[in-house]
Amino acid sequence: MHKLSSKIKFTASSIAWSYGGIIYFDIKASEGSAILVDWGNGRTTQHEFLCESEKRCECDYFPKRIIPPSDGIKYHVEISSNDDCRIIGFVLNPIDMNAIDLDVTNCPELEELTYFGCHMNIKPLRSPDLSRNTALKYLNCGSNGFTSLNLANNTALEKLCCRDNRLSHLSLLSNFALKKLDCEFNKMEQLFISYAPQLSEVAFEVGNNIDKATKIRIQEFIAENI
Repeated sequence: MHKLSSKIKFTASSIAWSYGGIIYFDIKASEGSAILVDWGNGRTTQHEFLCESEKRCECDYFPKRIIPPSDGIKYHVEISSNDDCRIIGFVLNPIDMNAIDLDVTNCPELEELTYFGCHMNIKPLRSPDLSRNTALKYLNCGSNGFTSLNLANNTALEKLCCRDNRLSHLSLLSNFALKKLDCEFNKMEQLFISYAPQLSEVAFEVGNNIDKATKIRIQEFIAENI
């Protein structure tokens, strides 16, 4: 019997005005992987990957209710894998609920992460700790209300979308592999890019307050890479 190793955790939180309680995620894992999902409500599901592929996992927390009984009911979801598993991709997309407190620190081989629109309330959502996800190449974390985002250790990052958050600044000083960037609609005042020789597609001007000199410098920098 394999010892469960790699783990991903998050909390599903109900919203009283929603029309149900569905949470789903797509997970991509290596050949021979086995994934066990504890949905936090007494239900567990197991998913096997005979080849490297992507599977959808879904839970309806209120299948017989149109509206959840109250706002803020929490379910702690834990995704565990066997020792032979490489969790390569994870897409978290709630339909009727919030998905908060994402923890991917025990998933170091993760290459693709989408954590988009997971918080529907006014209160900002805390950005996940990505310091151990050094293999991460693609990150979409838009529309979550993040006030900060630390990508210093994600030196393999090639594509980043963090639009529609509340970032005051964004530092990409160590992300030399970056090719595409979308950070619009943050009311951001500072964007730091020092060296990214492959960066050719950038959306950063709309919805931010970046000074003219920085805009010109980044535009010139991008023009050199096209």
